[in-house]
Amino acid sequence: MSTRSRLLLGVAVFLHATMLVSWRTGILNPLFFDATVTHGRRGWDFYALYQAGRNVLTGHSVYESDGAAIDMVIPDGTYTPFRYLPLPAYTVGAFLNLVSPLWAYRIWVAFVEGILLLCIALTWRAVRDVDLFARLAAMWLCYTPFYLELYMGQFSLVQGAMIYVTLLLALRGKLDLGFDLAWVGSVLWKQNTALWVPVMVRLKRWRALALLALLLALTAGPYFAFYPGSLGAFARNFSGEAPWFQLGNLGFRQLVFDVMWSVGDVLELELATSLYVGAQGAVAGGVLLISLALLLLDRQPDWVLHLSLWVTGFFLLYHHVWEHHYVMLLPVLVALSMRAESPWLWIIYVVLALPTPFYLIDPRGQVAVLDAMRWTPIRPLWQDIAYHASKAIPALVLYGFLAWQIASPVLRGWRSGSFYLWPFTSSTGASP
Repeated sequence: MSTRSRLLLGVAVFLHATMLVSWRTGILNPLFFDATVTHGRRGWDFYALYQAGRNVLTGHSVYESDGAAIDMVIPDGTYTPFRYLPLPAYTVGAFLNLVSPLWAYRIWVAFVEGILLLCIALTWRAVRDVDLFARLAAMWLCYTPFYLELYMGQFSLVQGAMIYVTLLLALRGKLDLGFDLAWVGSVLWKQNTALWVPVMVRLKRWRALALLALLLALTAGPYFAFYPGSLGAFARNFSGEAPWFQLGNLGFRQLVFDVMWSVGDVLELELATSLYVGAQGAVAGGVLLISLALLLLDRQPDWVLHLSLWVTGFFLLYHHVWEHHYVMLLPVLVALSMRAESPWLWIIYVVLALPTPFYLIDPRGQVAVLDAMRWTPIRPLWQDIAYHASKAIPALVLYGFLAWQIASPVLRGWRSGSFYLWPFTSSTGASP
């Protein structure tokens, strides 16, 4: 390993250690909206899983969050409602109730850190160039959304690890049972990888699709039937309310709303709510159509690119995207860089790895005491747009980068007079 690589790893380990120290001391909290608005009280998202597990043990729906109706065990009520399929609640959540909420949170943080180290170990096994490994390991260690993953006690890195396993297997061309299980497990854990269903159909992974359907029927079907209203509570996570300001939402759709509202404000126009809703639908529909079209028109699909495209598309089409969610883009960036490093990928990584400009906007942490700041525009308006663009634009650029990588051979085929559309036979007579 070169001296430069050793230095890079040393700096990366130091920065990661700083995040771990801050998890205990809070020295980095002012850099992040989530850590500021929660007054430095950690574990909000983890406690949703823990309380859901307690609800299972006391006979209440995992989606019930009314403190007067359930056995509330979370200190100071520092939790958000449970939003996922019931399986994690009546397995992991119930198991963690063997210890106190605080100790369960600590155990979970240690587990998540272990998952990160496991991803680094998988990277070590996947590459032979030690200098490349140093750069990829640094990517895992220096990514600041991971700090919020620990602070909030989130579940996104577990999902990211399963995404990483599928990408590694795709890189090796091993689309086997391990590939199927990693995908099915990710959908059962956190549902955003259900976006891969069209890819699995194109891959003809009927076993994986059948296994997912069976496990959903066995693990969620009876629960939804036994607890009336639970299916509706779960389904509401996928329906967004009318667009409005949300300081913590760093998705592309939120940026689109902020830009539209800001333009209207500057021009002294009051845009109809239907225009905002229509723009949101157009963004989500456009991303789905582009992703699906590329999947169907690609004669010789590069599955790493297609899987990465659909993961990245989540950040453009979903209505609520928080900073810690961007942990799920890290395995995509690592896997792509593992195969072929690109200046574009490094630029995207660096921007995503850095904290947002939140501290420059609210250096005194006023959002912690003025709750209305979460739901009002930041002024001057360019600051509002710059803040929300700090994560959404890199995600958009990554999506465009992947889409172009896929589209280029398709366009070359068209220029040569060949047209292909799966599952139909191409115009040149080649079979799908």
